[in-house]
Amino acid sequence: MRVSQCITRNCLPSPSLGYAWWRAVLASNRKIKITLENWGDILLIRRILLAFFVVLTGASGTAWAEPPSQTVLEIAVFPYLSTRAVLGTYHPLQQYLEKQLQRPVLIVTAPDMQTFVERTQAGAYSYVVTAPHFARLAQREAGYRPLLRAKRNLQGVILVSTTRSGIRDVAELRGKTVATPDDLAIVTQLGLALLREHGLQPGKNVQLQESPSHSSAALSVKNGTVDAAIVSITAFMQMPEEQRQGLRVLAQTAEVPHVMFLSGPRVPAKDADRFADLMRQFVEQSEDGRRFIDSLGYVGLRAPTEQELRSLDPYVDGLKAALAKQPKP
Repeated sequence: MRVSQCITRNCLPSPSLGYAWWRAVLASNRKIKITLENWGDILLIRRILLAFFVVLTGASGTAWAEPPSQTVLEIAVFPYLSTRAVLGTYHPLQQYLEKQLQRPVLIVTAPDMQTFVERTQAGAYSYVVTAPHFARLAQREAGYRPLLRAKRNLQGVILVSTTRSGIRDVAELRGKTVATPDDLAIVTQLGLALLREHGLQPGKNVQLQESPSHSSAALSVKNGTVDAAIVSITAFMQMPEEQRQGLRVLAQTAEVPHVMFLSGPRVPAKDADRFADLMRQFVEQSEDGRRFIDSLGYVGLRAPTEQELRSLDPYVDGLKAALAKQPKP
């Protein structure tokens, strides 16, 4: 298994990075436990060690496997699925960009949506693949530049069990428990709006159970711990077939613009344009790219319009309200 797909490290460089030295340092220190929760600290340690190593080798004239000018390109993907699923899904893109750019590429994520938003707003990421309302917030308040969006619109669904549930209408969820993704997810906003349209009051006559990801929300239905789940249809279709078995779609939400790719506030425009061009080439001109985009259910990629970006403002307002309720670290 490639190291970049290792769940216990959340995200690591691919073998082409030549970072065996720092991985060995971390592996030799049994006091360091690399987990999903402390990956931000580990990523910081990696950067510090890398800088320290460059200084040492520069001072001594020692040669190393890759020139210091070959900086790492980091692409941050929001944690809408498990870390293993995110890293596995974006692995073909990582390989393609490394080949085209002749530089190491690192796919990173975060332990939860709140952390991802906070890191994005702090300008920690050079490129992000993120939810549409996260993208609009990053554009408006952190100087990120929207480059591309999925051609297919984003839509949520309410899932119920095919074997244990006789529920045939959303209104029949009264008195039931519904799993949702993170409170910050736009699909959660869409799903709660759908419940209200059917006369339900989330948190009152229908109980909500927050899950760490779309896939875990769906699996809660399959495991019988909740009666229904709100997830994005894209995330549902990305789940393995054996996990989707036993689940059916009860209802669909309204549609909004889908996932977006953005460049960070410190990325030069020419580099951002080059990245966008390579993304289009990948999904339009290569077999691996077509399989990649098909697996995501995005149909293709195109530039978002200003009208589409403005249409996300109400969801940004909902996001900021939800962020204000989140516990502070």
